[in-house]
Amino acid sequence: MAVSDHDKDYMRRLAEFEGEGQASRLRAHLSLAISERLQRSLHHWARFRESIRSESRKDSPDLFYERAKRLGLYVS
Repeated sequence: MAVSDHDKDYMRRLAEFEGEGQASRLRAHLSLAISERLQRSLHHWARFRESIRSESRKDSPDLFYERAKRLGLYVS
């Protein structure tokens, strides 16, 4: 199936739009303090951990968050 130039241009603009959005989200993320990043990460993990198939995971982020807390990188 041939793809029209119009469709190619549309997809190119869509990719640019997505790239700009991703760059904006990354800048916002990097502007946060490490403690805020960790807090958000922990919240996100806790929110979705029930939907993660534990038998498919070989690792667990629990130790990561506990160590970060011990090191004073964030307070829960």
